[in-house]
Amino acid sequence: MNRLFISGAAVVLIVFAFTFIMSLIDSIGRDFPTAVISLVIAFFASTVALIVVVVWAIPVHLLLQKYGCSNVLWYIFAAIVPSFTFIYWLKPFGNDKQIDLLGQHCFAAWQVV
Repeated sequence: MNRLFISGAAVVLIVFAFTFIMSLIDSIGRDFPTAVISLVIAFFASTVALIVVVVWAIPVHLLLQKYGCSNVLWYIFAAIVPSFTFIYWLKPFGNDKQIDLLGQHCFAAWQVV
């Protein structure tokens, strides 16, 4: 259980750092305070990552471990479910076309894995 806590915390920290750095790079040369906005975006992204890890990733990992499904394909399949839910149901980036939603879904599934 200790390893699950450490790996969950590492996932949230990596999501925070990656999102903060990417949003900070993206905001260079803009008219708004870059560090504050980047921190808010990174905090939101890491909060979403924490929810997904606690509600989905840890229980699915324990379930797959219980049934002896340690193949990486099971984890990829398990990552598709929350990414579909997040992208198609919540539409966090607005009301996009289906092709754009599919691209967002592929990126979100990659992040969950």
